[in-house]
Amino acid sequence: MKRATLVTGASSGIGAAVAKKLARRGDHVIACGTDGAALAELAKELGGTVSGDAVRPLVLDVSDRAAVRAAIGRLPPLGAVVLSAGICRQARLGDPDADEVWERVLAVNLHGAYAVMAAAAPRMPEGGRIVAVSSGLGKLGRAGYSAYCASKHALLGVVKCVARELAPRGITVNAVCPGWVDTPMARADVARTALAGGRSAEEVRAEVAAGIPIGRMVEPGEVAALIAWLVSPEAGAVTGEAYNISGGEFFA
Repeated sequence: MKRATLVTGASSGIGAAVAKKLARRGDHVIACGTDGAALAELAKELGGTVSGDAVRPLVLDVSDRAAVRAAIGRLPPLGAVVLSAGICRQARLGDPDADEVWERVLAVNLHGAYAVMAAAAPRMPEGGRIVAVSSGLGKLGRAGYSAYCASKHALLGVVKCVARELAPRGITVNAVCPGWVDTPMARADVARTALAGGRSAEEVRAEVAAGIPIGRMVEPGEVAALIAWLVSPEAGAVTGEAYNISGGEFFA
């Protein structure tokens, strides 16, 4: 029987890359996200259907805790869970939308990840795997990103605690901390930064690349490859860790 693997944030970016990687490796992937059309296209690309073996789309907002509990309760026991759902919004202290940005970013990035873990972990078999997508900004800071940084810092704390809780069952819990990854979310963030500074997106993107020692953004597939290893049998002795994947941008 194929391992059932839940991937949140699978509508695009890192989550979609992880869903593709694991489905092609042989997992039965439940691809969770808020964009139903994108999830359906992903399932079609990988030869899945709503009830198929490769990819099963699941439209779900992880910030809705009751919906998360209900949805996961209807799934088969999950051998692996990849928590990739996340949003990135900027707001500085005193901005008119600062409170709304704070609440929404933490609702998705932190509370949503916790809700999925809390619902899935009791039903995971021994030897299961959980990987949370944090960020370089889960270790560092950047002006205007207080909500995002807070959510990603806190997520690393949750990973460390849950890793100890689930270790007696052989379930590993780890995080990855990407730097700039060439995803729709990152491109939108570049565009917002450019607009706020009266510059072009191309100029900001070049500035970002110049700050990365390898001279480019990380590709989503590269993050997916790291996550694929962390959910594999070979990583059975690795738990409570937070792996950087930033092209050398940071080492914290």
